[in-house]
Amino acid sequence: MKVIGSRLAVVLLTLCALPVPATLHGQASPLVLEVHGGAAIPISSFADGGRVGEGAATEPSFGVNFVLSGAGRRAFYVGFSEHRFACQAAGCGRDGEYVATGFDVGFRFDLRSTGSVVPWIRLGAVATKVDVPAIAGDPGGISTLGVGGEAGIGLYIGVFSPVALVPGIRVTAANTELPGGSLLRMRYVVADVALALAF
Repeated sequence: MKVIGSRLAVVLLTLCALPVPATLHGQASPLVLEVHGGAAIPISSFADGGRVGEGAATEPSFGVNFVLSGAGRRAFYVGFSEHRFACQAAGCGRDGEYVATGFDVGFRFDLRSTGSVVPWIRLGAVATKVDVPAIAGDPGGISTLGVGGEAGIGLYIGVFSPVALVPGIRVTAANTELPGGSLLRMRYVVADVALALAF
C-alpha cells in the first residue's frame, strides 16, 4: 500500500507539472466521457477486521463516467465501476479476490470557474454487487445489492482541447449481504486518474 501511495503521489505531481492551456474548454462542454484506472484500497474493518469477509487488500480499480455540465460550477455524473480486492486474509484461496461491480451517481462541484487546473469535490451514491469466492464462513457467490455513499476530491487538468486528465481520490462506504447471510461492511478508498474526452 505504501508503494502504491508513493507511485500515485509521483503521478499526481507529474500531472500537475504538465503544460496546460489557460482555459479549460472540456470543462465547459455539456458532456464529458471519463475512463478511470487506479487502485481500490480497503480501509477500516474491511481491511483488518475479524468478521466474515473482512481482511481485504488493495487491487486494481476501473471505471467509466459520463459527466453532464450544469449551470455554474455544478456537474452531474453517472458511471459504472469495477473494484477488485484480494481476499486471502479473509480466508479465500491464494489468488482469490472480491470483484465489486456497480454504479455511482452524484454531483461534482468545481471550486473555481476558470484556470488551467480546476479543483473539485464530489458527493454521490453507489450501488454494488460483489462476486465473492468461497471464504472462511461463507460459501461464495454473488452478494445482494449493496448501497452506500461516496465523497471525493480531485483536479480537472486541461491538456489540449478536447482532452483532459482528471486525477482524484474518493472514499466509499457501502454495506452488502454475502451469499451466506453475513453483512460485509465495505469501506475503501479509490485513487485513480481518468482520461476525459469532451463532446
